[in-house]
Amino acid sequence: MIRRIGITIVATLLAVFGIPHVRAFVTHGQFDCAAASAQQDWDDGGSGAAESDEASTEPATKTPPPDITGEWSGELDDVDRGTHDFSVDVVDQKGAKVSGTWSGELGTGDWSGSINSEGDLKANFKIEHGCHLKAVGMLLDTTPAEISGTYKVENCGKALKHDHGTFELTD
Repeated sequence: MIRRIGITIVATLLAVFGIPHVRAFVTHGQFDCAAASAQQDWDDGGSGAAESDEASTEPATKTPPPDITGEWSGELDDVDRGTHDFSVDVVDQKGAKVSGTWSGELGTGDWSGSINSEGDLKANFKIEHGCHLKAVGMLLDTTPAEISGTYKVENCGKALKHDHGTFELTD
């Protein structure tokens, strides 16, 4: 019985401490500790994770956000007011920052926001005196291009305090 326990302990120790050294030997051709290899990668600006030999040696480039300038039109489905037309004109885009004008049942106004490289959009549609629609959406990979999302009304008084809904716009 003691012999089995001893074999189990030795096998566990080899599995925990021996395998990283074998992996380091296979990967790097030496018996360095795998942690030292990971530390070196971390110090060189990597993630600390082991990289394959097939990894690109070119520096990673940041993907720019998609260009969404132009006129977008569609529908806004409000929980209190129902469905109605909604249009957005993206007049200016500088990198991730976007802005323009909008029009719909609640009126017309300016808007501003941002879009990231994955097409996630955040925007504030100004109505008046601090009242605005706070929207989040996503640029969908469809033809024609579509932005779909949700919004809520903020700072527009008690009557619109819980007002919210969804929207869909096409280019």
